Amino acid sequence: MRRLSQAGFKKDFVRSALLPDWWDKTCEDSPDLLPDVEIRVARFLGLPVSTIRNPAVELAPPPYAGAQLRRVRDLDRDRLAPAIHSAMQIAAAVVRNLRATVPSPSIPPADGLMWRNQIQHASTAITLDDIVSDLWKRGIPIVAIDVLPAPSFQGLACVVDGRPVVLLGHKHDEPSRVAFFAAHEIGHIASGDCTPDHPVVDEQEEVADDAAMELRADKYATLVLVGRHTVPTVDGQNARALAINAAQLERSSGVDAGAVIFAWARITGNYAKASMAVKALYRGLGARRLLRQHFDRHVDLDSATESDRALLRCVSGDPERDATAR
Repeated sequence: MRRLSQAGFKKDFVRSALLPDWWDKTCEDSPDLLPDVEIRVARFLGLPVSTIRNPAVELAPPPYAGAQLRRVRDLDRDRLAPAIHSAMQIAAAVVRNLRATVPSPSIPPADGLMWRNQIQHASTAITLDDIVSDLWKRGIPIVAIDVLPAPSFQGLACVVDGRPVVLLGHKHDEPSRVAFFAAHEIGHIASGDCTPDHPVVDEQEEVADDAAMELRADKYATLVLVGRHTVPTVDGQNARALAINAAQLERSSGVDAGAVIFAWARITGNYAKASMAVKALYRGLGARRLLRQHFDRHVDLDSATESDRALLRCVSGDPERDATAR
């Protein structure tokens, strides 16, 4: 545990992602269980068991030299490596346990407006449920993660066994905000930014990034959510006024009020006010519950191996982990 902690994998993560579900405090004093733990750690890190058993050898995740880090502030690649490795292992567990009804992957068009026109939606505005439903129909898992080593990331787009996967790390729960994250990460996949050896990791939305690939992914997400290259502008002296003005704009333009508010936040940097405005519209919750519902519909936990089930406990809304926490 000391060596794992030094490598960036703290006790809470190890308890959720590596240890069996029957593990309790009494197990820590049982030397007979040590070989099983060593095998689990070796499998997770991709290292020989002999390395795990040698206390003189430092444990470390792979460096992920090909990972493309975006929107990063004062954070080096080594500090993000534990979160990236854990996410990749969780993504692999998701792919291994997809139900037979999940089709082979079909990547959305590189034109965000074209994808918007292909998404089935009941109202004028494109919602998070519309986006997530379309992605699962295309065989592209999109999963919210609750348990990751710190520091974590906002979004990660990767390719595992030939299948694109999107993982969302930060615990934002506003559907309109998460819809932009999802569309942004798919923008990376649709544009070919993401390959098996080159996952794209967006660390923090508040950090400006004028790299071509980030600007392209932002424009892609805007086209998907709004149907045009720019979001209608809105303002307000306080959160309530911002909410009222965004709601009026939604009625006149058909653009989701939450999308308008968080577009305003990306310009001003005032995400706190934006979150309060969305809450004033009673649209501040539900994104992670929705993602979990789709996950449960498409991932077969009952048939997962014990080690995969441990990794999948890190997915947001896991009833087993939540029960343990209570």
